[in-house]
Amino acid sequence: MPCIEDWVSHPLSVVDGIGQESGSNTKHKVQEFFADRVKDGSHRIPSINDIPIEKLRPNSLVKFRCMVQDMFGPEYFLSEYEIVSKTRGETKMRSGMYRDMADCPQGHEANFESARNVTAEKHSYFCVPIPGETEWAKEGFARKSANHGTKAPQTGQSNKRSLEEDEDMEQEQGDGVLEEGIETSQGDAQNKKSKVANEIAQESSSSAMVTSLNHPIPGENGPSCIVHVYDKCEDIKLNDMVEFIGIVSIQPHFATFTEEKSEESSPMVLTADSFMSEEEHAAHYPPTSLVPRLHCVFYQHLKHSNPSIPLDADEKTSDSLLPQVARARGDLLFMLKSLLLGDELAAEYLLLHLVSSVYTRCGIMAVGKFSLNLCGCPMEPSFTKRISDTLKQVLPKCVNMQMTLNNMNTLNFVPKKDYKANRLISGILQLSDSTQLILDETALEAGQLNTNGVQNVTALGSLISWQKLEYDFDFYKTDFKSNIQVLVLSEGKSMLPCDCHIKIETSSSQQESPVNMSEDLLNMFRTYIGLVRLSSYSITPAMQKALQEDFVQARQRNPSTMTADDFHRHLLVARLMAVSSGSSTLTQELWEKVKKLEELRKTRLRLSSNSA
Repeated sequence: MPCIEDWVSHPLSVVDGIGQESGSNTKHKVQEFFADRVKDGSHRIPSINDIPIEKLRPNSLVKFRCMVQDMFGPEYFLSEYEIVSKTRGETKMRSGMYRDMADCPQGHEANFESARNVTAEKHSYFCVPIPGETEWAKEGFARKSANHGTKAPQTGQSNKRSLEEDEDMEQEQGDGVLEEGIETSQGDAQNKKSKVANEIAQESSSSAMVTSLNHPIPGENGPSCIVHVYDKCEDIKLNDMVEFIGIVSIQPHFATFTEEKSEESSPMVLTADSFMSEEEHAAHYPPTSLVPRLHCVFYQHLKHSNPSIPLDADEKTSDSLLPQVARARGDLLFMLKSLLLGDELAAEYLLLHLVSSVYTRCGIMAVGKFSLNLCGCPMEPSFTKRISDTLKQVLPKCVNMQMTLNNMNTLNFVPKKDYKANRLISGILQLSDSTQLILDETALEAGQLNTNGVQNVTALGSLISWQKLEYDFDFYKTDFKSNIQVLVLSEGKSMLPCDCHIKIETSSSQQESPVNMSEDLLNMFRTYIGLVRLSSYSITPAMQKALQEDFVQARQRNPSTMTADDFHRHLLVARLMAVSSGSSTLTQELWEKVKKLEELRKTRLRLSSNSA
């Protein structure tokens, strides 16, 4: 049985070995083998998130923590193909699984007319690093790998040496290669190096055709990958957070798109290139030095991207661990109060907003969302920047958007289908679940919104109100559900339809100053927020009856002060108050506290409106 170094550094040898033993059942046996090894050995696998692409060993096992940005159509390839000895005429079957380039040993050639060849289907996904992932979260995941000995090569020289050794090994194994399992390229050992050098040069020149790596957030960087999954994967959807583990393929042969290459291809083979325009080819086959291929042998959905809590954390985990960090609520509230210049009421609502999440849907209603508008913000840019910078220290995903007139009119908030390249162009609002989105309305100046600006504002309104976004497919629009925490900072009441508005009242004695927090305190905040979002909650029958009676009495006193929407907000705030206090159920004491908070908030808004 292969040792740990074998299945991590030379996984294709394992795949071929299993193929020889299992025959047609290779795919399932390979998945079982790697799934079993990953359970205890995932920390040994290098991560594309942490190691530069040029330092990855080609055809080694790697992992990628990412968001599914686009879903390509099914791709057909030769899962098994016949090779024939040129001298003796002997035939053998070779596997085309989990690789882009299938080799023919020296003195052999592929027989495309063989009835023994097997065509199969794989599914391809364009994946990007999780948008808005904060620095501490990236460092936290990288630290976990480093602590278990997974390190990138220290120098470019050592990487160069390993690549040269790989090339020599490939020469010993044979020269012919089979691109995408369906196209051969023949040559001898003497001209292989010059041929590869030419292909790398072509890869560099062809990179100009790749206009974007499709990161949703402008200015973000990091590796994008095209992931090939060989099994049925109905559970992988757009914008899902997934950790893929697979064999990385870095091949320069995908960089070229020329008429000569198409002519060299065998007319008996149906290649993807035959039906692709140059734009589509550039989008689906970008240079692997920029967008490597990952042939997936195992994947798992990520419920969250917080390295401070277990990746498989659920309600039971939260209920068992939350009591240990429940005291963090008071410290977090104090920090937020300092951040908001002494306003404890606004700090309380901000804390509730940070732990909110959509937990179910009832028809078109996203139950659990709690978008918050902090109005009355000072017009100094330093105030909103300080809020953004501080939240980025405690949240694993946070995006800050300046709502300037130029940004609203020029940026694309909504993903749009590019039919010429046959790919989905990302938009700023293409985010994974539980991302914190901060909208800074204090940056909005006087002016007129153009058509694009109006569409962007409409998209924001739909996201806040219904937690859904209409993706633009040109001839039609399709709704995609989301779970984004939206915080709006504004001078007056926001123009956006937030669930809750609160006017900030700063203390005259409180001066704006940096919020200093120790690393231990930050880690406690990060753990606390992550666990609260996963915690369970219920209301006892006795408490349900008390809530109903309270609602009826409030309606009898003054119907205008307790509408159905008001009562729904009370219930939501009560839920957030309970779970943030470490309680899995609502008590009468917490309910009374919620009613008092809501009364103070409404009174403050009313007084502010009257004074205006």
